[in-house]
Amino acid sequence: MSAYDLVASPYPPAIADDLADVAAFVVAARSDETSGVAAEPWRAEVSGARSTAFYTAHSYPTKLPPEAIVPFLEHYSAPGDLVLDPFAGSGMTGVAACMTGRRAVLNDLSPLAVHLAYNHTTPCDPDRLVAAFEDLYRGLRPAFESLYWAEDGYVRHTLWSVVYQCPFCRNGIRYWDVAVDHTTGAVQDAFACPTCANVVTKLGLQILRSEPVLVNVDAPNGRTERAPTDVEVAHITGLAAEPIEDWYPDIPFSTDREMYIRCALHLQGIHRIEDFYTRRNLRALARIWRDVQGVADRRVRRALQFAFTNTAWHGTRMRRFNAFGGHRPLTGTLYIPQISSEANVLEVMRHKVRQLARYYAAYRPPDASVQRALRVGSAADLREIPDGSIDYAFFDPPFGANIFYADLNYLLEAWLGATTRADDEMVVNRSRSVASGGKTLADYERLLTDAFREVRRVLKPERWASVVFHNTDPGVWSAFQDAAEAAGFSIEGTSGLNRAQLSMKGYKGLSDAENVAHHDIVLHMRSRASRPARTRRPPDETYLVASLRGYLETTGGPRTTQYMHSLALRHLVGNGYRLDGVSYAYVRQVCAQHFEARQGGWYVRSGEERAPSPVA
Repeated sequence: MSAYDLVASPYPPAIADDLADVAAFVVAARSDETSGVAAEPWRAEVSGARSTAFYTAHSYPTKLPPEAIVPFLEHYSAPGDLVLDPFAGSGMTGVAACMTGRRAVLNDLSPLAVHLAYNHTTPCDPDRLVAAFEDLYRGLRPAFESLYWAEDGYVRHTLWSVVYQCPFCRNGIRYWDVAVDHTTGAVQDAFACPTCANVVTKLGLQILRSEPVLVNVDAPNGRTERAPTDVEVAHITGLAAEPIEDWYPDIPFSTDREMYIRCALHLQGIHRIEDFYTRRNLRALARIWRDVQGVADRRVRRALQFAFTNTAWHGTRMRRFNAFGGHRPLTGTLYIPQISSEANVLEVMRHKVRQLARYYAAYRPPDASVQRALRVGSAADLREIPDGSIDYAFFDPPFGANIFYADLNYLLEAWLGATTRADDEMVVNRSRSVASGGKTLADYERLLTDAFREVRRVLKPERWASVVFHNTDPGVWSAFQDAAEAAGFSIEGTSGLNRAQLSMKGYKGLSDAENVAHHDIVLHMRSRASRPARTRRPPDETYLVASLRGYLETTGGPRTTQYMHSLALRHLVGNGYRLDGVSYAYVRQVCAQHFEARQGGWYVRSGEERAPSPVA
């Protein structure tokens, strides 16, 4: 059985030629060298930026900056060693490994992830990439001037507004006109119907349609923004009525998927992949995708497909209006906003290709040959990798019910011609029933245990695995601890990983508006020759308070509740404690009882006697 499901397409799956003979790669690269194994776990906190060329090359629901992975690679492995990431995601472990002279084995359940990992880890000549795209651009620009036509120029983007039905007079209410401050972008949840003057709230209102309300145009006298004319609206409407001749992924989005239910996509009229796009952008993307397939240079063609999938993400109706510019979709969710920005996808892709050229100019591994192998499959079944062949493992598994990669990646995988087989996805379903294939916390623990067992099997004895993890649910943490111990790992230390910039939910957590984890924990596990006989102790509040106080006294503060939650878990897990009941709310309560809140964070209370703190 294939590791992925194929989509009916005139083009071969974009990852078909990128997968390697992993067993042969490992056998050729493995070494019996055992010296230099780290004696102690890495304990220092690391951080990474989300603004570098390495991080911004392509959107993905979660990414670790590669520079944040490098310290762990250099502590636990040596140049030439084999590094495994069984949950490779966008391939950042592979980037860090290749840049530091290691060899990487990258596995993921998602074809999109492997597509990203291939393009992130495979060098490409930036000049050839730009030249190839400019050839495509010159051929496409005349047709796109017709697609994105305006009476006074060439459309760069078009804002679309949802139109609600007034429950009183049954007439339409255009959200852009009554609820949006066009200068600041501030929106109102309650507004008056322009026809009957009754005040309504958007929650629960029926959506009638979406309409173009503003165009951003390259005009002879410079860039301008204005309302579209009746002729321009008629042009857009006419395009929507015409058949699309080029292939695009014409497949349904199943209504029983977790993200379909959780995001209430039925209210936005989403039934198929094509419903995530305006008809104009779907037509434009189909034309670009067709022309990309005709590029003769295989590596350049793969890089253009890489640029395309990021463009196809920005070309969706999920691209949100931002009054200060930089319209973009949210990651980690499927969401059609009330005001969406329809991008001119040819110009988006041109910008992306130039970004990728900067990436490939910066990505210069010391070994010019490809030093990584890619695999699509479950982390719970790494059968191609021989026993005791891997020197170090670094990975970032799914955090319970936080991210559903199979659903989020489905949109772009449909263009690639291969979609995730989600049966083995390690998640906890909250919206999808068990009867329809949903997974429980017990299912999550079982799959995670199987993955940990596979990692331990392929690791050399006494070698290390570092696992990035976080969650605000103590039950998920217990599942993690039980899975690690059942697989025979010994958790011997923890450290922190700060991804620097926050997500939108992260900002809500920062303000304590929601219980949202942000500072990730890195758990350092060792593959001992014999299974550890370690009994975890119940959580001890006295120990926890002393640990947190000692940290605040050393650093001076302030520290946010998000950070204190992460720090609490690091102290407890790293020192053999269970996490029963250690929720985000519990940590906030402990902080409120024992520390002082000032300047958006927690301090040791003024005048409080200094107490000795345990070693973390």
